[in-house]
Amino acid sequence: MKRTRLLGALFAGAITATSAYAQDTYEIWHYYAAGSELAGMEALIANGNEAVDEANFKGVIIPGNVVELRRQLQTAFLGGQPPAAYQSSMAFELKAFVDGGRLHPLTEVWSEINGDEIFPDGVQRVVKIDGVPYGVPYDLSLINNVFYNVEIFEELGLEAPTDWESFLATCSALSDAGYQPLGNAGGPFWSLYNFYAPLVSVLGVDGYYQLASGEIGFDSPEFAEALDLYRDTMVSCYADNWSGKTWTQTADDVVNGDTGMFMMGIWVAAYFEQADFLAGENFDVFQAPGTVGKSIFQMDALAVPAGSEAAIEAAGKFIAAAASPEGQAAFAVPKGSLAPNVNVDPSVYGYAGSRFAEQFSEAAANDAVLPNLFFLLPTSVGTELGVQIERFAIDPSDAVKAELMSTLETLRQEALAENAFIAW
Repeated sequence: MKRTRLLGALFAGAITATSAYAQDTYEIWHYYAAGSELAGMEALIANGNEAVDEANFKGVIIPGNVVELRRQLQTAFLGGQPPAAYQSSMAFELKAFVDGGRLHPLTEVWSEINGDEIFPDGVQRVVKIDGVPYGVPYDLSLINNVFYNVEIFEELGLEAPTDWESFLATCSALSDAGYQPLGNAGGPFWSLYNFYAPLVSVLGVDGYYQLASGEIGFDSPEFAEALDLYRDTMVSCYADNWSGKTWTQTADDVVNGDTGMFMMGIWVAAYFEQADFLAGENFDVFQAPGTVGKSIFQMDALAVPAGSEAAIEAAGKFIAAAASPEGQAAFAVPKGSLAPNVNVDPSVYGYAGSRFAEQFSEAAANDAVLPNLFFLLPTSVGTELGVQIERFAIDPSDAVKAELMSTLETLRQEALAENAFIAW
């Protein structure tokens, strides 16, 4: 139970409460403002308050996304009033603040939680800078699953594809029966996430990391082959007018029986469930061809700004609680995501979550847990990659392909000259 510190007589309650707040309450900044995301963060903070007697933690929502939170952090650093901890993306997002001397290394808390044992190698790579942990993961989503409408598959006698040949056969069967084979959505991320399956099919795990570190060129035969595979498989199967839809609209197309399959992050499972479109009954999942036995993920971590000793100590205790199986489950279950800690019991999830947890565990055992390439590349390169892949998905012509490769290779050369790549 939390201890209350009385700093004055009982009749001075208002003053006492104010002083106690200033001493003992520490802010956790995040941008999860609504729905299951907010529910997950509130549960995570409640877990921290239950686990830590010496301090109280308060969530502070920074409206927007990681860009706006980054901007607010920069202002807070200048004013000398950063939060005790905050929601951070991985890899280059962490590195930018580390390079600026803004973050406190989490070596002690990492050792306390046995971070090298509870988090897979692929996860560790993107929260460590020069081997030092600066973030502790709490929110992970897989992005290499294809969701499908069970009723449509049963009607047509289809089974989940296991390779590109069966994937294309499934698309043809769906199209012949009057269904849109594969959903997609507009924006610089969704086509890029779809592209990772052909990319890994060609490059493999090692090649994926070599592309991320700038060792493989965007004008290479391997990258060209991955683009061709993407065009000949996924792009050829995309639903009509996909680029004008949001991911939720495409998810609705699956629910309504208009579209057979949809490759999207695992958050779409929670969206389906909210629509009473149930996992294992109305929809199911399979790993995209080329990624069977692998997990491609994106992730959030808790980072601690350099600041007062008291805030750093309190943040460390909060993070230790957040990294525990109880803390990880407290966030993941209401959020509809996956716990990065491999020791979380899969039974805490429903049908879909258990499937994802099994995939993640298998990939971890095979050293095949791959971070989202977007965050591994220098920011300018990753951003342009997303733009160019969507452009190619809309117009998969040889001319666009050539322009894509030339544009990205120019950026790669510039980044190499600036020594901007990192071998994560």
